[in-house]
Amino acid sequence: MRLLLAAAALLLAAPAAAQEPEWRAAPEYDVLVTSFDYEPETIRLEAGQPVKLRFVNQGRSTYSFAAREFFAAARVRGRDAEHVAGGKLELAPGERRTIALVPAPGRYRAHSGNLLHRLLGMTALIVVE
Repeated sequence: MRLLLAAAALLLAAPAAAQEPEWRAAPEYDVLVTSFDYEPETIRLEAGQPVKLRFVNQGRSTYSFAAREFFAAARVRGRDAEHVAGGKLELAPGERRTIALVPAPGRYRAHSGNLLHRLLGMTALIVVE
């Protein structure tokens, strides 16, 4: 019995970072993907706080949102990790996809995976403070 109580005390004393974030309570942040543009151009997030990034493709083509360093540094919710594998998210026309994560502090660049789209302005800055 004492061993069971000691184990329970250790679990309760575990650091908050090691515990699963409360994803349901995380605020949502919309990122609109349009023809050759991301809105907003500067995405501002709070470091260490769970957030649900809701990507909405409003264009008529498949577009991507590539932010390799950002996704690699963030703690991505388990079921969302496959959608940002390799640091890039693909969105079909009209598709909506929510990625829940805990961002790490820093400044990150995001861009289209397509060079032509990038040259036409499909870039963004992610600022996590």
